[in-house]
Order: sequence, then structure tokens, then C-alpha cells
Amino acid sequence: MLHRLARRAGRLLAAWAILAALTAHPAAADTGVPQLPRFPTKPTEVVVIGTMHSAQLEYAEHSPARIRALLNRIDPAAVGVETPPEWYAEDVYFEVAYESYGVAVPWAREKGREVRPVDWTADPLEQVNALLWPAVNPEPAPGGSGEERVTYEDLLQSWDVPPLLFADTPEWHDAVNRSYANADANPNPYGEAGRRYMLYRNLMIAREIVNMAADHDGKRVVVLIGAAHKPDLDLFLATVPNIVVRQASEWDGATAAEVAAEERRADHLAILWYNLAGTRRIKDGDVDLTRMDRLLAGLEKATPLDPEVRFLRARWHHVRGDTARAVAQYAALAWGQTWEDRPFTFPDVGLYKRMMDWSNAYASMGQTVEYGIDNVFSPVGNLTVRQRVLYELATQEHDPAARERARHELLAEPLNVRQRQQLQALLNPPVAEQP
Repeated sequence: MLHRLARRAGRLLAAWAILAALTAHPAAADTGVPQLPRFPTKPTEVVVIGTMHSAQLEYAEHSPARIRALLNRIDPAAVGVETPPEWYAEDVYFEVAYESYGVAVPWAREKGREVRPVDWTADPLEQVNALLWPAVNPEPAPGGSGEERVTYEDLLQSWDVPPLLFADTPEWHDAVNRSYANADANPNPYGEAGRRYMLYRNLMIAREIVNMAADHDGKRVVVLIGAAHKPDLDLFLATVPNIVVRQASEWDGATAAEVAAEERRADHLAILWYNLAGTRRIKDGDVDLTRMDRLLAGLEKATPLDPEVRFLRARWHHVRGDTARAVAQYAALAWGQTWEDRPFTFPDVGLYKRMMDWSNAYASMGQTVEYGIDNVFSPVGNLTVRQRVLYELATQEHDPAARERARHELLAEPLNVRQRQQLQALLNPPVAEQP
């Protein structure tokens, strides 16, 4: 568990870099008259909530209901989220940032508050130019200072479950700023380029936050953003006249009743899919099956015949190790009765398609990419409910007859060329070479 958080953070950073390179807008996408910078004229409070992407779907301590209860207490006039303005105009977000599209945006719209996209990414060629430097591993300086410094990766590893507001702690601020704002030049040019790019991105984000504060002069605004951005943002924003930086932990302590009032069916379906049908939690072997059972029981009580809920119950048995029962439930769903197929509530295949459409619209040299069956959460994360049921039957070993029937029906589904290739690769993995 202690090493899983660091590995997970590295995977998220890699996924972000790929997505940013694919989807960052070209200069031609800018429209309208450039906006001059704005500043508040009266003291205006800014609360930056540093998040761990998708942690809302992993840990009960980070649940969407807890974040909504916190937002209720802070009561901001506007909410900033981690997506660039041009993405937000097309309803595009980072898929991993459930705290943005799954929590903050719905909360703000429900409450009638403004949502402000505050992120920034460079044009693809500009980003490549900035970051394409050789990576070297220089020899450590002889002697050294002898001072042991805790990195923010060390801090993440030190928490079995990070506290909801871990990014408010002085230790987090110190560790992150030692890596970015207050770091010595990195002797690895690739690492130094990444550090400088991060700092410039934070500067551009801070500019948008200040503009948002100016538009809500004398009030309070909140920003939900990845925790690695928060220390540098707090550091810089504190220097801006009439910006009063406050910490979300000042409003911490929501009661059980406050949290319960913010529970949502869509969140429960997302949490269950992430833990039972995705790959991130299952491969680490630390799914909280007791909590999943409790969430499933609530959904089953409200909608016992819902195929999405029934699939998730079958997955619960599968992850628990009761393969025979899981296969029986998959088969009953696939062939026992008729129901109308549909996408899962989560992952949001519509978000995936909008992201791909944006990428393809501005692809360099016309190199477009077809929709896939995969997303950041799973190699089969974009399958519909029925397709996923068939996939589970097609990859199990308990019932060979059901496996062959499911494979035949799954490959007969209306898939594009890329999706069919991906599916066939999953159903027919290469045989391991014999020693």
C-alpha cells in the first residue's frame, strides 16, 4: 500500500502529459478579443483545495459527499476547476479528475454558482520544444549536505489513506515547494525543463484565479486542483494585493448528517465501477468489499432490476473470489431476460468521446484516432453494460460453453476497426514464449 500511491502518482503524471500533448489547443483556436488581466479592488478570499485525482472514488475519507459538504461550509461565490477554458467550452475535462466534472461542476450548477476553468496548457509543438531535453543521471555531488529531506512522494507513502485535506499541511507545502518553487536547478535537463514548465503553468493558473477573484470582488472563491499545484499557487497568490489566501481545513469537520445529505446515486455507481470493474484498485488487491457491499445494497434496494447494478453485484462476487456465482449472474444478465443496453453511468463515455473529438479536430497533419474501447481506468472502460457482461463471460474459464457463445456475440457487436483490434488482442493474447 505504501508504494502504491507513489506508483499511482507517476501513472497519473504520465497520462496527463500524453493527454495534454494530444489535446492542447492551437493558437488558431483562440477567439475573441484578448482579456486584460483583472485584480480585485477589495479583500477577496481564495481557497485552493488540493486534491488527489480520482481519490474520491477510492477512499471513503475523500468521498464526493464529503467534498460537497465541505463546499457547502465554505460557500464560495464561484468554483475554479482544473480544465482549460477552451476544453470547458466543449465540456471536456481530464478523465481522472472526477473531483472536477463529477463533484465541483455539478455542485456549482446545483447551487447557481459560477464555474471557472482555470487550467492552462501549451500548444503541442510549444510543449514538445519546452520539454524535449535529454534525460541524464548525473553523479551525486561529493560529500553532500547530509540533510535528509522528505519529498512529497514520501509524504504520500507515509499515509495509509491521505487525509482529505492533506494538501493544507505545512509539510506538504514544504515538500512540494522544495521540488518546484524553491528547488535548486536540477542537473538533469529533462527534470529541470519539467520543473520550469510546471512553474509557468502554475503562474498561468494563478492568473485565471485572480481574474475569477476580481469578478467576485470582496467575496470568496474556491479552486479544486491537483495537490501538486496548490503550494506554488498559495505562495504566489499570497503576494497579490487584495487576495486573501485561506485554507479549506478552516471549514473542516462536516457532521455525518451533512455528509449523508450529499450522497448521490451517480457517485455510488462511479465508486463501485472504479473499485470493482476498473483495473487500478483490483490489481493492487485492496478493494474494500465491505464498503462496496453496503453501497450495492442501497442501490439494489432502490433499483433491484437495474442491469448496471446487477453487473456490479456480479463483479463483487468475482472480485471476492466466488467465480461460479459471478459467472451465473453474468449469464443470467446476458441471456436470461431482455433489457435495453446502455453505457455505464461511470466511466462517462461521452466525456471520452468529446476528448477524442477535440483531439482529432486539432490533430497535426490530419492524424486522427478512432474511438477505442479503452480509457484511463481500464482497457475495456468504454464498453456498454451488455458488452462488458459478454466480455466477462468471454474471458472466464469456469463455463467453456458460455465463454464461446459470449466471444461470438461480442465480436458481432458494431465496433469500429480500432475497437475490434483492441478487443481481439484482449480475447486472444499472444502465447508466452516457451523457455
